[in-house]
Amino acid sequence: MKIILCAACLGATCLACGQNAAVRGALEARMLPGDAGVTSYTTVFNEIEAADSAADDAWRKLKTRAEYDAFRAQMQVRMVEAVGGFPERTPLNAKTVSTVQRDGYRVEKVIFESLPGVYVTGLLYLPDGSAFKPPYPAFLVTCGHSGNGKGSDGYQRGCVLGAKQGFAAFIYDPISQGERIQAPATSNVSGHNRFGVNALLLGRSMAQMRIWDGMRAIDYLQSRPDVKPDRIGYMGNSGGGTMTSLIMALEPRVKAAAPACYLSSIREVVDHVGPQDAEQCIFGQLAFGLNHASFVLMQGQPVRMHCCHNDFFTFMGSRQTARIVAETAANLGLGEDRYGMTDVPGPHGWKESTRTSSVQWMRRWLMDDASALPIDVDACRRKDLGFNVRAVDHGLDQPDYNVTPGGKIADLPGFRSVYELLKDDLAAARKARKVRTPSETSALVRRVAGIRQPDDVPVVPVEVSRQEVKSLVILKTAFQFDGGLAVPVVEFVPQVGNRAAPVLIVGDAGRVASCDRVEALLAQGMPVAVADLIGTGEIGAARHRFYGAKNDDEEIAVLYYMLGRSLVGVRAEELLAIAKHMRSEFGAAPRVVACGRLAIPAAHALAAAPDLVASVEIVAPPESWTEVVEKSLSYPYANSVNGALLHYDWTDLLSPVQAAGGTAQ
Repeated sequence: MKIILCAACLGATCLACGQNAAVRGALEARMLPGDAGVTSYTTVFNEIEAADSAADDAWRKLKTRAEYDAFRAQMQVRMVEAVGGFPERTPLNAKTVSTVQRDGYRVEKVIFESLPGVYVTGLLYLPDGSAFKPPYPAFLVTCGHSGNGKGSDGYQRGCVLGAKQGFAAFIYDPISQGERIQAPATSNVSGHNRFGVNALLLGRSMAQMRIWDGMRAIDYLQSRPDVKPDRIGYMGNSGGGTMTSLIMALEPRVKAAAPACYLSSIREVVDHVGPQDAEQCIFGQLAFGLNHASFVLMQGQPVRMHCCHNDFFTFMGSRQTARIVAETAANLGLGEDRYGMTDVPGPHGWKESTRTSSVQWMRRWLMDDASALPIDVDACRRKDLGFNVRAVDHGLDQPDYNVTPGGKIADLPGFRSVYELLKDDLAAARKARKVRTPSETSALVRRVAGIRQPDDVPVVPVEVSRQEVKSLVILKTAFQFDGGLAVPVVEFVPQVGNRAAPVLIVGDAGRVASCDRVEALLAQGMPVAVADLIGTGEIGAARHRFYGAKNDDEEIAVLYYMLGRSLVGVRAEELLAIAKHMRSEFGAAPRVVACGRLAIPAAHALAAAPDLVASVEIVAPPESWTEVVEKSLSYPYANSVNGALLHYDWTDLLSPVQAAGGTAQ
C-alpha cells in the first residue's frame, strides 16, 4: 500500500489524517448514557440482592420440623462442598508449652496441629480450681482481624470474663495472624486474600482452612479431661464473628454461639461497603441459598447476635436477618428464647457490652443458668461508658502471649505453610490430568468456567450510530445482555480493496488503549471491532475498591464468585456473543487480540467455541495459574476460575496462539 506523507503533520499514514482522527475520536467518545460507568457493578449486585432475598424467603416458607430438618441437612452438604470439603482427621499432637498463673485463673500456652505440620497456637484460660471444679463448660474465641491475633487485648478480655465465671476459654491464632504468619510473609487480610485466590484455583478456600482450624480446636478441647465435651460454645468478633457463624452452621458440637459484628445481610453489606475478605466469601453460596440467616438456623443451636449501630456490617441488615430468624423460629416452634440480639451504640468492634452479653449467653446454655436470661441490653450498654480495656484485666501482654520461643510457628521443626498444601494439590492434579479431545476440552471448559453455549445467551445488538469517514464506516453497537448490561462495541469497516478476515480487540485498559493497533490493522484492510467487556473501559467504574485492589473489576469478580460464577466465564460469554455477530457480518470468525487480564477470558472463549474464534493473540498477559500456586503469588479473583487448575491451566487453552509483551495483572 502506498504511504502518503501528510503536508500538514508530516506523519506517515495509510489513510488520510482525518480518518485516523476519526478512529481515535470514536474510541475516546462515550457511546452509552452518562451513568453507565457502574452498570457492571449494578448488574451483578441486582443478582446478589435477588438471591439473598430468595434465601431469606426459603427459610420463611418452612412450616414443619420435617421440612426444616431436610432443608438444613441439604444446606450443610452444599456448604461443605462449596468450601472445598474437609480432610481426614490426623493426630493433634497437642501439648501445653507453659502455664501462667493469674489472679482468679491460669493460662496454658497450647500448640496443636490441625494438619500434619500445620501448627495452631492458642491460649487456654482455665478457672481457679478452688472456686470452680472441673470439668468445665468451654467456649472458643475466634479472632477478628487483629495483627497480633490471640494477643489482642479485647479478644483476650472475653476469655478473662469467661474464666472468672467458671468457663474454660480457648483463643487461637488464625492463619496469617499472630504467630501464624505464613510464607510469603503477608499478614492479616492481605494474607487471607492471597491464600484465598491461590486456594480457589484448586477448588479449595480460605473458609475451608479457617473452619477446619476451628473444628480441630473443638477436638482439642474435647480431648481434655477438665472440659465437658458436650458443653462447648463459640464466640468471636468481626472476622471472628464470621468464623463463629461459619463454624456454628456446620458443627453440631457447638451448643451455643455468640457472633459479634458480622451477621447482617449480604445485600446490605455489599451495597454499603462491598464484599469482604476471602473467608467471608464462599463459592456459589447465594446460588444455593447460603446467607446470614442460614448460618444462624442451620444447626438449630441457640444463637445470640451482637451488633453495633454504626457498623459497616450494617445494623439495618442485622435487623432484617434477626426478623427472618424470629419468623422462622416461630413458624417451626423452635423456642423464642433460643435466638436474640444485643445491639449497642457505636462503630464496629467487640465492646465490653457485647463481650459480657456473649458470656452471659454461654452461662444460660452451657451452664443451664436460667437466671442469665433475659439479657438486660441497657445494662450491657452502660458498661461501655468510659470503659478502657487497658485499665482492666485483659490477659497477657506481649511477648508473654506468645506460645513459640520467637513468636513464629515458621521457626518450628516440621512446619508446613498452608501454601505447601496447595502445591501438593497442584502436583497431584497435574499427575492425574487426562488427554482430552478438542470437543471434550470445550465441554470441560464450559462446565468449569460456567460458559453457556452462545445460542443460550440472550443478547440484543442495538445500533447506536453509524458514520462514514473517507472509505471507512464506523459503527457503534451496544450489545445488551440479560440483566441489563450493555457492552459497547466500536466497529471500523474499510469499504475499499479486498476485505481481510475481521479482528476483535479486547483489553483491560479500555478502548482508547487500542488506537494504534486499530490503525495498523485498518491499514492492512482488516475490519476491526473494539469492545469494552464487563468491568472495563466505559462500563468499568468501581462502586467499592476491594481491599485497595488496583483494578476496578475485582469487586465484580468477588460478587460473581459468591453467585457460583467467574468473571472470566462471564467475559468469555460476552466475547463469544460479539464474535458470533461478527462471523455473521463478515462471513468469517474473528481473530481475537486480547490485552492484559482479558487474555484469560479470550483463551476460554477459544476453547469453549473454536468455531467462533479463529485464533487468539495475547499482549502483556497475566501469569499462568500454575506459576501463581508454585510461587504463592498475590493474584486477583478477576483472573481466576474456581477449581479450574485441577483440570487445566488457562495457558493450556491457547491454540493457536501468538504471545507478545510481558505480564500484567
